[in-house]
Amino acid sequence: MPVRRGAVPRGFTLVELLVVIAVIGALVALLLPAVQAARGAARRASCANNLKQVGLAMQSFHGSRRHFPAGRGAPLPEIFSAHAHLLEYLEDGALFATMDLTQAPTTFGIGGGVVFSGDANYQAATTPVAAYVCPSDPAAPRVPGTEFAATSYAGNAGSGGVDYGSLTDADGVFYLGSQTRMRDLTDGSSHTAAFAERTLGPGAAPADLPTPAGPQTGEYMLELPGGADTTPDACSAGGGEWNGERGAKWVLGNYGNTLYNHALAPNSPDWDCMNARQQKGRLAARSQHPGGVMTLLCDGSARFTTDAVEPEVWRSLATRAGGELP
Repeated sequence: MPVRRGAVPRGFTLVELLVVIAVIGALVALLLPAVQAARGAARRASCANNLKQVGLAMQSFHGSRRHFPAGRGAPLPEIFSAHAHLLEYLEDGALFATMDLTQAPTTFGIGGGVVFSGDANYQAATTPVAAYVCPSDPAAPRVPGTEFAATSYAGNAGSGGVDYGSLTDADGVFYLGSQTRMRDLTDGSSHTAAFAERTLGPGAAPADLPTPAGPQTGEYMLELPGGADTTPDACSAGGGEWNGERGAKWVLGNYGNTLYNHALAPNSPDWDCMNARQQKGRLAARSQHPGGVMTLLCDGSARFTTDAVEPEVWRSLATRAGGELP
């Protein structure tokens, strides 16, 4: 019907406008979780792809050397991580070429005034490696407050049941001076974990953290004095210091940076715990993905392991020659 001359065209009433706003709000509320879920799935797929790249590097390293790299290099001062050696077989081979594996990975001391300089490897140690960080970790590629480049993936040192998780003669794949071969994996390469996710720390720890009796937030590690045994009782009683630099240095082979074990379930509510030397500990696989962690097996395959995995199954996945049935 034509509008009469001089008449004002009819617009939206206030009620109609409010209805439209409510409908738009409802649509956004319905779509937002779907968008977030899609983004989360994409990040998890990207994380799995990172681990598959690490798996291919492992296979290439083994094909060349007939064994996997050590989880913590030896002798002093060559305490590099497995990540440092695998770098040669990733797309960052040029970065590997800048490294001197006869020098210390970072500057550190061993007491008695003996200090090893990491200057020769500083450039590499402070350079982020894309394949070593999960896109879901908000702290990547560096732990806040540190200059070094971080990693979201840790090598499997074993069940954590040998001498309170000691890195000496551990029952996993990566440990002190290890040279694990495929033929050493008598449990089967498809039934032995190589790497798993581990969330990056938030940096320096505040003074008012909860006691270890409280729930784990997935952020801080409890560090017991010196070379203390990391028994369950000692780790739950406290008495140490808080360390917020989990995963801060991909170049350095120890529990605080590049190794974990299966003493605790994935995303365990128990506090991660290690001694000050970072060579004994109870440190869980952890991730920002809801419900579980991405795990790389020694055959190069990556899978999502749920938090509800049976403890016996999780521990059997840690050992290279535990004799467990698949």
